[in-house]
Amino acid sequence: MGNRYFAAIGGDAARADTVRHAALTDPGWRIALDRPGCLVVAERDAMLVPIANDGLVIGPLFALGRSDRLDAFSASSAAALRANSAAGLVHGHWGGYVAIVADTDHGSVTLVRAPFGELPCFHAPSAQGWAVASDVALLERFGGFRPRLDWPALGDFLCAPRVRSAATCLSGLSELRGGEQIRFGGAGPSVKTLWSPWTFADPARELADGREAAKRLHGEILAAVGARGSTLTRSVLMLSGGLDSSIIAASAAARGLDLHCANVSTDDSAGDERRYARAVCERLGVPLAECLFELDGVDLEASAAAGLPRPASRAFEYEARRQAHLVAGKEGADAVLSGGGGDNIFCSLQSVLPLLDCRAGLADGPMYRRLAREIAALCDTSVWTVRRKAWLRSWQHRPPPLDIDTGFLSAATAARARAASRHPWLEPPATVLPGKGAHVALLLGPQYLTEDSDPCAPRRFLYPLLAQPVVELCLRIPTWLWFERGCNRAVARRAFEAALPEQVAWRRSKGSPDAFLVALFESRRQQIRTLLLDGNLAGRGLLDCDALAAYLDDPRPVRGSRHVRILRLVDAEAWSRCWPG
Repeated sequence: MGNRYFAAIGGDAARADTVRHAALTDPGWRIALDRPGCLVVAERDAMLVPIANDGLVIGPLFALGRSDRLDAFSASSAAALRANSAAGLVHGHWGGYVAIVADTDHGSVTLVRAPFGELPCFHAPSAQGWAVASDVALLERFGGFRPRLDWPALGDFLCAPRVRSAATCLSGLSELRGGEQIRFGGAGPSVKTLWSPWTFADPARELADGREAAKRLHGEILAAVGARGSTLTRSVLMLSGGLDSSIIAASAAARGLDLHCANVSTDDSAGDERRYARAVCERLGVPLAECLFELDGVDLEASAAAGLPRPASRAFEYEARRQAHLVAGKEGADAVLSGGGGDNIFCSLQSVLPLLDCRAGLADGPMYRRLAREIAALCDTSVWTVRRKAWLRSWQHRPPPLDIDTGFLSAATAARARAASRHPWLEPPATVLPGKGAHVALLLGPQYLTEDSDPCAPRRFLYPLLAQPVVELCLRIPTWLWFERGCNRAVARRAFEAALPEQVAWRRSKGSPDAFLVALFESRRQQIRTLLLDGNLAGRGLLDCDALAAYLDDPRPVRGSRHVRILRLVDAEAWSRCWPG
């Protein structure tokens, strides 16, 4: 089921007629909304929920407290949503939707995108109006958009790839971010934030009872996985054997979903987690396909983000996804599920900041001492060291560090890095405790997982743990509750320990594909050198070619993580060749 859409907003009647005719003559498309100044066309089988006569919701929409997809609003709910231009959706609903409401009385059109919603919303000025769509291909087809690379924006992206703004890496193309509302009217577009993590990170909304937190987290994850499953016939889960994907497996089994699992491992022990994946599947009675990362499966010159307006995919991620899609094709699955983002929402910190939160938010000496012991065990250090670092840190009032990487970038590109890294989720209000501020900063990572999805892909790729109600609940749980038995993510472990093998629920080790990345880098070193030093990024002055050449020509074995950075630059180079510059 596809949810691609295009909206022609404003402009003359001839422009709307052209789009209308194109949709009516293509059996794969239909007119979803036709109001003065707003024509919306969508794929024939798209999920649509009308909002009175003047609007609609495109994509999967779920109401809080319900386990199935919402397919209609009551008359009163539709009237309320129409009155507030669909802003109310972010409070009583969640999903992967984009809502569109036409206000013919005031000559405006408003769109809302779900927080952590996987259905994109891109917009660009068009003839006498605006073109809005789920993907660049539709903007070209129906809106006359002509994509061209925005090189300074690409440089900004390379400095801070996880910190997204409305800007894309294509000239003239902007994106509505999750949890935002945009209004198109006579004065041009105006954007408003409807959803913010700081609302739920406020100490006044704390859920400080550990047992209750685990119980509610268990319920919210089961509900989210069940709701997502209600839109699927069969799915394949990328089961690493780690905690997060195992929680999805347990939830899917509890909900009776038709699920197959796929484990993709390296041939090196650090990346081979098959024993954990097997234990989970044996416990749950779920079939498991075992796959290996294959160097031949990675084409460094082909971008996995070819149709997206940012180079958002990474080569090794593409190989894992390729393997999962092979299994999904064999099993007839219509979606691939991933536990991506679990580390982030489950507060996977290795820091003394939760100690500061505990001292400020909980006058409990035993809890403080217990937490210091747990953090010391997690970080493999002494309690004295942890408490000393916490004391020193308590005197340093600074925000979470900027998420910047200027490695192998030219001085001119790196000079823009600080501006490129600005994001409201890195600027905590004064009322938010420092550890919770760091927890919110972790959410920048999974934001790109959901919001950089490709609606043109033949099979959906979903992250059930990033359901809005799950994220909101996790933000309400104090940071000091997430540590137990020398582990972080403890509330999630407690919530699902009865459903999982103990060696999975409370495992402290974590697999890594780094051996595969090293092998990929070493086996393609000369190709990488040619791609980067003779490529578009170097030609446009984005790279520090001397530093790159020195590293690539160094005959010593790979050390550290700089090879990972270089592979990200290769991904960006391959992506840049997909667009006119």
